Amino acid sequence: MRARVWVGSLPAGLIIGLCVSYFLLRFFDKIPTKNPILKSVVLSFIAFVIAMILLEAPASFRTSDALYYLLIGVIFNVPRFLFVGIVIGYLYKRLYGYTT
Repeated sequence: MRARVWVGSLPAGLIIGLCVSYFLLRFFDKIPTKNPILKSVVLSFIAFVIAMILLEAPASFRTSDALYYLLIGVIFNVPRFLFVGIVIGYLYKRLYGYTT
């Protein structure tokens, strides 16, 4: 059962990473900060909020312990989205030789 959860979250993580990367490349100059790592973390947290609204909130309200399951989902997903944002920003910085 646990293996299915990890394998099932892999395609979702790849899709989220691709979306964050695309929007970082497409709208790099329109995001207010100068640091590419911070820019990608901001985009990653926007993706996190969208994912929580679309996926976690409806799934957690089907049970009587809705707040408990919502908080568990938030606790597991915040580090994952933060890590995705940091890695994408770091790779952008290395790829384009961005200094600041």
